[in-house]
Amino acid sequence: MKPNRKSRLFKKFLFSNDAVSEVLDFVTMIGILMLSFSLIGLVGYPTLKSAQETRYIENTRQSFIVLAENINKIAMGEAPSRGVELKMYGGSLKVTGKSTIMINATNSSNQNNSFLSDMRSIENSVGDTVVAYEGTGVWVKYPTGAILNPYKPLISNKNNILVIPVVYTAGISSTSGTGVSHLNICQEEIPTDEGGCGKPLLTYWGNVSNITITITGPYSSAWMDYFKNSLKWETGGTTATLNTTEKMDVYILRSTVRAAIT
Repeated sequence: MKPNRKSRLFKKFLFSNDAVSEVLDFVTMIGILMLSFSLIGLVGYPTLKSAQETRYIENTRQSFIVLAENINKIAMGEAPSRGVELKMYGGSLKVTGKSTIMINATNSSNQNNSFLSDMRSIENSVGDTVVAYEGTGVWVKYPTGAILNPYKPLISNKNNILVIPVVYTAGISSTSGTGVSHLNICQEEIPTDEGGCGKPLLTYWGNVSNITITITGPYSSAWMDYFKNSLKWETGGTTATLNTTEKMDVYILRSTVRAAIT
């Protein structure tokens, strides 16, 4: 008799409003959980990944400023070589590029002085963003095409003396992945008497005018922004012009630095 009674009570509960309410509550809870997990997957994870990538880019930017300061000491003849460690965040680190710099000026005999050199760059990618050292400056190129210049090139114009450091980065080494990479840089332009790393090569133009600098490469637009906003030169396309009627003495300090990545 008892089992039959329990069976009748269970059936009575099963078809009652209480059972329907319990099922609806359970389904609602499952739905809320699934919606929460979906929102986390659709919104939370991309946001977290974006914040992480932003932090990686900032860390890489800071590291390249330190790298630029070390390479520039070599380029300016203040040190023969340097070693720098760079943290990798899953992208690639390489010596690459086909950027060039051309400098022109008119001398006192109304003849044209011209200087042309490749530059190339050291690039570290973080996702689709590239942080690069080129021509004594640091450049950050974003997927949108925008390029920032957090560390300015060392071009100086004071007392009618224009100093233009030009750095050619030699080497073809590269690496990728995560961890710490080592970058060794050495000056190679003019070998020393001791047979070690070299020193820069100086080109001097005295009493010149109509000075123009043309730069080609992936960061040329940011170079033009630098000339226009920082140096107050006139710019058009990939060429910057020093707008002055005074005669200038120009010193071009050309360095070849070899970068080896391990």
